[in-house]
Amino acid sequence: MAVQYMYEKERKIPVKDKYDVIVCGGGPSGFVAAVASARCGVRTLLIERYGFPGGTATAGMMVEFGSIYDGKQVIVGGITHEFLHRLEKFGGAIMKDEKTHSMVFDPESMIMVSLEMLVESGCEIMFHTLACEPIVEENIVKGVITESKSGRQAIFGKVVIDTTGDGDIAARAGAKYQMGHRRENILQPVSLEIIVGNVDATKITPETYFQNKQLIARAKEKGEWTIPTERFFSWGRVLKRGQPQDPKNSFFFLNATNVLNINGCNVDDLTRAEIESRRQVDQLINFLRKYMRGFENCYLDRVACQVGIRETRRITGDYLLTGEDVLSARHFEDGVVPACSSIDVHDPEGKDFGHEYLKEGTHYEIPYRCFLPKEIEGILVGGRCISADYRALGSTRVMVVCMPIGEAIGTAAAIAVKEKCVPRKIPVQKLKFQLRDAGMSL
Repeated sequence: MAVQYMYEKERKIPVKDKYDVIVCGGGPSGFVAAVASARCGVRTLLIERYGFPGGTATAGMMVEFGSIYDGKQVIVGGITHEFLHRLEKFGGAIMKDEKTHSMVFDPESMIMVSLEMLVESGCEIMFHTLACEPIVEENIVKGVITESKSGRQAIFGKVVIDTTGDGDIAARAGAKYQMGHRRENILQPVSLEIIVGNVDATKITPETYFQNKQLIARAKEKGEWTIPTERFFSWGRVLKRGQPQDPKNSFFFLNATNVLNINGCNVDDLTRAEIESRRQVDQLINFLRKYMRGFENCYLDRVACQVGIRETRRITGDYLLTGEDVLSARHFEDGVVPACSSIDVHDPEGKDFGHEYLKEGTHYEIPYRCFLPKEIEGILVGGRCISADYRALGSTRVMVVCMPIGEAIGTAAAIAVKEKCVPRKIPVQKLKFQLRDAGMSL
């Protein structure tokens, strides 16, 4: 069927306000970017479509942070380091050790800690608001158009930060991008996270997790497992703030549902993903009760309010970070974000996923150029949509990498405001010195 069009009636849009920095999207990268920008003393606005910050970590309920330890040293400090320790102190996280800082956390606790940090920074917040269109003049992004219960509004900013996850603002401003996994338009599957209660953690050993693959194969033979994956992706005990310390009545998160062939930038695909993944949840619970030791009497506590998206648009920047850059632990003259996460790419057919690890004691850097969309000014991109190939994305998309990316671009935006220039023209050495002085690189 040929695409049909209609013309929207021209209308005046009220200008709500003007800011120094506008951050679009309050996920792990966006909330840190907003905190960093506001702490630099520039007027900052965070726009978030939900009524709370956290994005993938809270709305998507991916409640596990990976390591910031490269085998020899802790490589990330600054706001990320501060946040992880504040979250543990708040009582909503189980930090595995002081080196890796890896942890499983309660999503409600993350919401509270990140919200406290935003408010303390002086950042202004607009929840329940979608940043839907960039305001572009002569190839420079000057602000965004929003939609909310207050209607359609225009907000101007000297610098716009796109941390929407999908690069929505940058793409609609004309930025080029790539999508696809090995072959064009083939994307990694999406998953819906769940938390279950009444798990007897005393019955669970380190080997229990690794038995799930064999148990899934057995259930599949009996027709009791039709989810398109051959294994769990991750799980862990969740300590809710104030929860009594009763290991026989524990909460666990599970990352085990899977929906294939989903384009996270297509509303029809997203709708199908939500329906299919929720249908899988009941089957997953039945599997846990029947096959998994310690889960015999578990119940469904909560389901994430959105599916977790592993990849969509990768904005084409001034530099494309590659998988080889990651695995060779490459450093750059304009390297501003240290990272050591393995490359984690999921099979598009859903069967499995693998890790490619850096050598122990090494880490790579993400250059500032990866945050600058080619041929467009006034905008920085952060989080999952930075300029990277699909293999490098398998490392950069994880939350403990997205957070220091947020600090780097939030600081860069503030420098651009103070220097009265576009982000592409800032003195990168000044950014590096400022991040070092803030302790982001330990």
